[in-house]
Amino acid sequence: MSTSSCSFKDRTVDLIGRCYFTEICKCKLKDIACLKCGNIVGYHVIVPCCSCLLSCNNGHFWMFHSQAVYGVNRLDSTGVNFLLWGNLPETEECADEDVSDISAEEYIR
Repeated sequence: MSTSSCSFKDRTVDLIGRCYFTEICKCKLKDIACLKCGNIVGYHVIVPCCSCLLSCNNGHFWMFHSQAVYGVNRLDSTGVNFLLWGNLPETEECADEDVSDISAEEYIR
């Protein structure tokens, strides 16, 4: 696999090809590719299987091949500090939502 960067200004990366499954689980996957160079840069979990949803995971469904992409630190609204997930403000929806009565099945959906 090529290690070309796809850091184009218009960020033309999209889902390509047919959906497929792995031998490990029943998640429905689809490849992500750079539409400029054609290189596959990762995959997207279109439909996670119950087993994966119920296991310990980070909730991310966009997976990128480390040989095909590189990370870039983004700055927050001040333009000074790095943007970090842990520092994002909570939305009003999250603050008011009572999650104590949500079943495991509801989380899977």
